[in-house]
Amino acid sequence: MNKKQYQENRNALMNETQKLINEGKVEEANAKMDEVKALDEKWNNICEAQANMNALEGNQRGLSVQNLGGIQMDGAAAAVETITMTYGEKTENNKAEQLYASKEYEIAWAKSLMGTPLTADETNLVEMVNEYTHTTENTGIVIPKTVANGIWEMIEEMYPLWNDVQKTYVNGNYAAIVADTSTDAKWYDEDTATEDGTETFREFTLSGCELSRAITVSWKLREMSIEDFIPYIQRQLARKMGAALGYGASHGKGKPSANEFKPEPLGIVTALEKEASTPRIATYTSGALSYKDLTKARAKIKIGANELKIYANNQTIWNEMANILDVNGRPIFVPDPVNSGVYRILGMQIKEDDSMADGEILMSSPFVGYLANVNKDMSVMTEEHVKARKVDYCGYAIVDGGVTYMEAHSLLKYASLKEDEEEELGGGA
Repeated sequence: MNKKQYQENRNALMNETQKLINEGKVEEANAKMDEVKALDEKWNNICEAQANMNALEGNQRGLSVQNLGGIQMDGAAAAVETITMTYGEKTENNKAEQLYASKEYEIAWAKSLMGTPLTADETNLVEMVNEYTHTTENTGIVIPKTVANGIWEMIEEMYPLWNDVQKTYVNGNYAAIVADTSTDAKWYDEDTATEDGTETFREFTLSGCELSRAITVSWKLREMSIEDFIPYIQRQLARKMGAALGYGASHGKGKPSANEFKPEPLGIVTALEKEASTPRIATYTSGALSYKDLTKARAKIKIGANELKIYANNQTIWNEMANILDVNGRPIFVPDPVNSGVYRILGMQIKEDDSMADGEILMSSPFVGYLANVNKDMSVMTEEHVKARKVDYCGYAIVDGGVTYMEAHSLLKYASLKEDEEEELGGGA
């Protein structure tokens, strides 16, 4: 199996998985995802065997940490270094996996970013890890597993909507066929022929949008200890890249028809607002959110209650949702007795998400109704500025996303002044 065959087989399996999810066949979809994992493991083993053979032939490309990308450790020359971070599940050689997640490798990686010379043992450690994690298309030093996990955990905590959407990891363009409409089955007697079903489909394509954010650090600040440097990089990347990913899943503009803006993932809120006549959007008056407003929004969704969640920012949760009372004066905003710190309304878990605007209450099943594809894994690039005595750490990724099933979402938001006036006159819905 070559790389092209692997990618074709994987894309086919992912398309089948998406179709099963759209049809509500969760068990079959999970089984198909197991096939994807098995295929990934098989391909990884092939790449590992090829790397070992190349090494035996003397063709294995070496890695010099002290001169990676032309970097001089004394800071006398400017250069660019690419460091690839694993995004998503990765199967590796057991020994390399242990080293990849080790504290020793984490320290060696941090020292390389800080411009600190590595010991011979650290150099060998970096070479060993990268020998098993790189394909022929990869360059640079792999970000330690512990550091990567820390970054993504921070992003997921701040932006749970991004965390909850379904994700794939297909290089290049991702294309799938999704159903728009479908007729239901009918009951028949033995003498009646089965009618032809009416199915309409559309092509769902994610071509990828570039995401980048630079963090500038002075040489003086870079002289901090390794124990301080690693959390600092984690926090900064999580905040900057996470904010963009959260925004993309909720309010991304999508692809421009002209040059009005740069390509972005199409966010759920944006898709709902673009829909003709906005059938899945309801409004309410600021400071007067009612039980009826919530049920009106809930009625617009055709997804089971167990799969639904509510996403809103801190202001909306505590100034609007937490103040709704039932007819007996008791709040309907109630804590989950099983999960400490979790609140629910109408049985739906409430998740605080900073990407939501004030007043927006998104009821959604992101895993069912939204798909994001990581076209290119996140990486960090460094660039030295000698005269300014500063260094840039630039996060970069190619990511795309879009709504696959509109009826998995509804939006409740503040009514405009015009809408309020229409309702007073009896013209509102």
